[in-house]
Amino acid sequence: MINEKIKFRNAILSDAKHLSKIESNIFPLDKVNTNFQNEISKETKKVFICTYENIVKPKKNLLSFIKPDKSKANQEFNTEEIIIGYIKIWKVLEESHIEQIGVIEKFRGQGIGEKLLVLSLRYCWENNIKKILLECRKSNSSAIKLYKKYLFNIVSVRKNYYPLNNSREDAICFESVDISTDDYYKKFLIN
Repeated sequence: MINEKIKFRNAILSDAKHLSKIESNIFPLDKVNTNFQNEISKETKKVFICTYENIVKPKKNLLSFIKPDKSKANQEFNTEEIIIGYIKIWKVLEESHIEQIGVIEKFRGQGIGEKLLVLSLRYCWENNIKKILLECRKSNSSAIKLYKKYLFNIVSVRKNYYPLNNSREDAICFESVDISTDDYYKKFLIN
């Protein structure tokens, strides 16, 4: 099952290089170039990642073709952890700003973005953060629907905020309700 291979955790410094690679894959129009090593190290930042455990066949060397070794060790597979999504938040006093949330295209539509959002909401709740701010592209209807599900309200529109090919696209700015309440926790953050 694919769900057994998907894990969520805090980002660590050794994830920075891979995060930089997938950032441009997830946000190709934005032309961002985040220094994830700095972001992961900052006390006011938090990065959660989603990984996929990929099974990889061992590489054969030249000798294995000349004299095949049929031992069990030669037939075992290796696994590698691949980052497939992340959320990056910035804590400012009693508020947080979700700076980026994204999943690589192959894994979209499986609820990974929602689980990353919930991880960040739990983190904010545990750290007494009352409100969360974020913005997304006007055309990103699935993200807009997700934010509304978790009681984020549209507070403004930033005209021509995002690059879009040879044009620009508006950003929809959201603000959460007070997430520090027990009612919010019980409704949205309990497994």
